[in-house]
This record gives sequence, C-alpha cells and structure tokens, in this order.
Amino acid sequence: MALHRFSAIRGHRAQVSALSRLILRGTPGHAYLFEGPEGVGKDVVAQSLLARLACTRADPASADPCGACPSCMAFIRGDHPDVTRLEKDGATIKIDQVRNALKRLRYEPVVGAIKGLIVESADLLREEAANAMLKSLEEPSGRTVFILVTSKPQMLLDTIRSRCQVLRFAPLSPDDVAALLIAEGQPEEMARPASALAEGSMTLGRTLCDGARMAFVDHVVAFALRLGIDAPSEAAAFVEGLGGRLAGIRPDESDAKGKDLVRADLPWILEILRSAWRDALMVATGMPAETLPHARVASGLRALAQRVDAGRLVAAIDATQRLEDKLVLNPNPKLAMTAVLVDAAVQLRS
Repeated sequence: MALHRFSAIRGHRAQVSALSRLILRGTPGHAYLFEGPEGVGKDVVAQSLLARLACTRADPASADPCGACPSCMAFIRGDHPDVTRLEKDGATIKIDQVRNALKRLRYEPVVGAIKGLIVESADLLREEAANAMLKSLEEPSGRTVFILVTSKPQMLLDTIRSRCQVLRFAPLSPDDVAALLIAEGQPEEMARPASALAEGSMTLGRTLCDGARMAFVDHVVAFALRLGIDAPSEAAAFVEGLGGRLAGIRPDESDAKGKDLVRADLPWILEILRSAWRDALMVATGMPAETLPHARVASGLRALAQRVDAGRLVAAIDATQRLEDKLVLNPNPKLAMTAVLVDAAVQLRS
C-alpha cells in the first residue's frame, strides 16, 4: 500500500474525473468494481480513491489527499490499519480469508475517515467466499468502502456486480507506459520499445524491460526490417529458430517449455513484427525515426520506408493481424506464420 494521488495518475482520465466528481460532491459509493486488462493501473486508482476518502485533512476543493495527516502518513509507511488488501491464497480467495477481512471492517477507523477493503483478482473468489462478501455489500456500514479489482469480470457472480459501481479501464497508451517505466528507473532505450509491445500493461512492460527479452525483440525487429532484401526462403529458417531463442524468456505465464515454438508464442512475435512495420510506416508519412519506439534502429526504419511503398507495409501488417485472429482455428500456426512471412517478403521487395 502506498500514497497515490489522482493528479499524478497517467491515463484513465475519464475514470479519475468521475471519481473526483463524486469525492468533491461528497457522494462516493460504498462498493466499486474496477475491471479491465491486467497491469493497466486499476490498483493505483483504487489506492488513490481510498487515500483521499480516508484523509482527515483533505482540501474540500481537491480530489487529492493532504499527504500529511495520520491517515496519509500511514499510507506512506505502507501500514494503514484501516485499509485491508485481500489477495489470493494459492489459486483462489477462500471463505476464511473473506471472513477475517470482514471482521476487521466491523470496527471504527483508527486513523482515517473510512475503513477500506481492496480485493485483488476478485474473479478468484470461490463461490462461498463471494456469497460471504455479498452480505456485506448488501448491508454496508456508513464508513466502509469496498473496491473489487479484476481483469475477468465475466467470472464474478452477477449478484456481486449488481451491488457495485462499475468502472471499466482501458489499456494505457504506449506513451504512458514508456513514461511510467522511465519514472521507475528503466533506461529510455529499453522503455520505449517495451512500451510499444506492452499492450497497454505496465506488468508486461516491466517484464519486457529485460536484457534477454529485449535481445529477442531486437532479433525479430532486425528480421522485419530486412524482409524483402533477403530471400523469401529465409522466413522458414527465421521461424524455425525462434523457439530456441524464446526458451526461458517467454513474456507470459504460458505452459510453453523448451525450444519448440508453440501457438502461445505467436501473438507476441507477430506484434513485434507489426510494431517495426508501423514505425517504418510512420517514417514514410514524415515522422522522425528518432521519436518512435524503435528509435534504436532508426537507420533501418528509414531504409525500409524508402525502399517500400506504404501500401505494402499496410498489407504486411494486415496479414499478420489476420493470422493472429485465426490462430485458434489454425491446425499448424507455425506453418501458417511461415507462409505469411514468405508472402510479406515478396510484398516488401523493392
């Protein structure tokens, strides 16, 4: 737990504005459901909301906490006695965890103006645990605020959803991800390409800010920029060698092991290819290569943009997107990817 301020949050302006209005009007709800992709900042917004509601010296004209009262100092220390975080125990959130958390909410606040509960991965509530929480959501105390956070809202009971005010969060922009990674201490030359591939998720962005993973990105980008210069047959060798390069550095939690390229690997690889071609397309429209996510290979971006018609770049991007859309149905995605890249190699010839 940390002290976060709405004014310092990047992205999610609509959600922050809506919550700020409720605070300034003095009409905040007692239960919220924050739903959206993993790692986009839902938890930071949740902590910001609770920090402001718990603050005892907040400026009535500001949606930010004061930063100096006993409640704010407890957030800064990370040991706020009035705010409980409920996390999974193993694969689920169990009923005993919910009961223990709800017991803490029965008492009056110790240092803040409210009691708060953040439920991480609320979709992992087992049915009996969800039903135990439901009673508290139906009969809340006047000074208790619940915030349920999930990336899989379809897994929640309808009765839980109906008791909450729902805020939907979208992925962060690449610029926001890059700025946040740099603020966390990542070098810009690593943060920018990572942000282009992070799908709006800080979690994935942090994962990609790794030397071995970035070396893999560079390998795929180098192939993308040379496609059309090398013989089309090189695409097969490129695809065949990807599994070995991916061993041990896959950016997700897939079960893929060893040196074989599997279906779960392909979306990331296809997005790297697209990101390189998108940057080249931006250069073709007049954008300086040094301002783009793959600025480290600015000369290669310029070379591709100069030798290939923009329409062919768009066609290559569209082809990889169509392949990704059909991956689930494709009996041999590795072969399909090879075929798409061979075709792209022909399209991207000078």
